[in-house]
Amino acid sequence: MSIQPNVSNFKPPVIWMPESIEKAIELKHQFGSMASFVSGATLLQLQWQNGLTLPQHLLSLENIPTLKEMKIDLVNKHVSIGSMVTLAQCRFEPLFKKTLPILNEAVKAIAAPAVRNRATIGGNIMGGVGDLIPLLITLNARLVISEDQAIKTIELFEWVQRNEEFNQPLLLKILIPYEEMDGVSSIFYKKVGRRESFTAAIITVSGRIKWNKNGKICELNLAIGGGDNKPALLQKTTGELIGKSMEEIDWKKVYASVLSEIVPAEDVFVSGKYRKKAAANIIIAELQNSVRIYGTREEQVYEI
Repeated sequence: MSIQPNVSNFKPPVIWMPESIEKAIELKHQFGSMASFVSGATLLQLQWQNGLTLPQHLLSLENIPTLKEMKIDLVNKHVSIGSMVTLAQCRFEPLFKKTLPILNEAVKAIAAPAVRNRATIGGNIMGGVGDLIPLLITLNARLVISEDQAIKTIELFEWVQRNEEFNQPLLLKILIPYEEMDGVSSIFYKKVGRRESFTAAIITVSGRIKWNKNGKICELNLAIGGGDNKPALLQKTTGELIGKSMEEIDWKKVYASVLSEIVPAEDVFVSGKYRKKAAANIIIAELQNSVRIYGTREEQVYEI
């Protein structure tokens, strides 16, 4: 049951609708911590219904066209997604179907259709716990932000490690590298919820695995997050697998490593132990599936 906002003392915020990035930054500089950037506002609405006090000034980014642009850079092989692009656009945009089909698939598991029509990819990231963050981390996504009167490009994983309010800088766009799937790469994204339809994530996991011509893992990213779980890369487990062929992988050791690295959230409905085990089982299953397809030509069963 959500906590209803105290409407008796409610003072509505002032909503500003700048039509340029420069004006939005100017307003943020003017009002400082009393103002927040707002994109689809779906997360803000949930937070407000649960008792969060709204900022005195909301800086809506809805009227800034450049934040809604989607482009592909064929030279540098990355797609550029404006922070105001909605999740619904990410699901149906033909550009992503060809270059990042996993993004299309992942968005289907996030929120309900009506919410996806309002919620933006920028809001999913800047909220700090969005379900897309683990996938974008495994894809080595970078953020272009305006901060301290300068335009900066930083790794998404570096960004989520910051211990600060997520909505202070202005996110301009997300750069996601892509590569042609060459038959020796695989990627997965799974969201675990309490039911199949629209629900908050218990935990979200993602991974990207690449094999070299000798049948050894040469690149690997494993990430978790979603719901109240802080996004994290499983770097110790990655170290256990990089450079290994399927014959050299000790699955019991890998499973134990995954369990040791996950520090899940816990609430009255789902224990941390359950979240950890669910994530570890999915990761091992997906890794073994990749091994079966790319690491060996013979069907084998690996016992944990």
